[in-house]
Amino acid sequence: MIKNPKLLTKSFLRSFTVLGGIALIIHIAIYLTFPFYYIQQEGEKFNESATIMSKYLEGKNAHELPSLLESYSKSLRISAHLKTDVLDKRLSLIHDLEIKEGSITNYIVTIDRQITTADGKKVTIQFIQGVDIYKEATRIMLLYLPYTFLATIVFAFVFSYFYTKRLLEPLFYISKITSKMQELDHDIRFDETRKDEVGEVGKQINDVYENLLLVIDELERRNERIIKLQNQKVSFVRGASHELKTPLASLRIILENMQYNIGDYKDHPKYIAKSINKIDQMSHLLEEVLESSKFQEWTECRETLTVKTVLVDILSRYQELAHSRGVTIENQLTDATRVVMSLRALDKVLTNLISNAIKYSDQNGCVMISEQDGYLSIKNTCAPLSDQELEHLFDIFYHSQIVTDKGKGSGLGLYIVNNILESYQMDYSFLPYEHGMEFKISLQTD
Repeated sequence: MIKNPKLLTKSFLRSFTVLGGIALIIHIAIYLTFPFYYIQQEGEKFNESATIMSKYLEGKNAHELPSLLESYSKSLRISAHLKTDVLDKRLSLIHDLEIKEGSITNYIVTIDRQITTADGKKVTIQFIQGVDIYKEATRIMLLYLPYTFLATIVFAFVFSYFYTKRLLEPLFYISKITSKMQELDHDIRFDETRKDEVGEVGKQINDVYENLLLVIDELERRNERIIKLQNQKVSFVRGASHELKTPLASLRIILENMQYNIGDYKDHPKYIAKSINKIDQMSHLLEEVLESSKFQEWTECRETLTVKTVLVDILSRYQELAHSRGVTIENQLTDATRVVMSLRALDKVLTNLISNAIKYSDQNGCVMISEQDGYLSIKNTCAPLSDQELEHLFDIFYHSQIVTDKGKGSGLGLYIVNNILESYQMDYSFLPYEHGMEFKISLQTD
């Protein structure tokens, strides 16, 4: 368990100081008030003793009284005399008392009791008690107070330690859990079953921690996406440079040969047309490059779209191409087929897939579009692609071996489709089936 020694020590010292101070105040109060309590108790005992002795002397002979009173006085710290003897000054008032003359702490109490002797004569017995109050009280207190004070201090020490430890236990628990949270332990949580304040605080911290983990996970995903995009940009620029370099080099050779009228290149009109065709190819490639650089913008917004509505517009654009190749298109989608993405992104994905399906279908083949178990399916009849072709099919500027003329495609179509679908985190596959190839996309509807 992680502890904060400073907090534990400070809390312990505060608790111990408070308890120790209370114990000290209580003992000082006892010390100061005990003499008064002691006087009261001694007074009650003195009065009771005088009453008992008076009852004992009741009915005794008068001549026996002095000796009996003298014996009584010697056995106790009490002076008992016939009051007449004191009035006649035949006895010293304090001759048997343990008091010091001139002491301000002397305590003297007198009690008079009247009795009747055997001959019927009434006499007054005077009982006198005297003691040095503080000396006697101090003697008694010193027998007990040091031990009670020591016991109280020991109790305060032990109680303060365990009370402080118990009091700070929730803080130690919080410190332990939050330390693990600092390490971003995904499994650590506060115990929410506790019904005290720590349970409430723990629940709130758990909520904050879960939100924090979600934010961190999202930032990590975005960071991975940014890194991936950066790598894609580098790969894209290198690929684009390579693709542009080849037709530029070919165009330069044609123009140089035309410049020097070498061989067949003397036929300038023919090779000027070829040069223009090369330029058109590069222009088309540049347009594709510019378009593909915008796919990140296309994936920034989301809306629920009816796939059939977008697909009908795209099929109208490729109707002439399909007719020229004798390809039949079967659109089995209904208005119930929906997907969540931007209109431009969906249009770009379907445009590339439909154009590829028509271009690479067998002559007089068939393209069938349908929804199957939550997936958009685009099938076309053709010779299935090899495993090697499928492995590199989504690479930038990759041309399948079935495409002998690179002028039929830029090699960016499936690369763009791949990036758009991955941006939306939509699963997809492109695999052979019994009559050709099938492209399947998971329809994201939330």
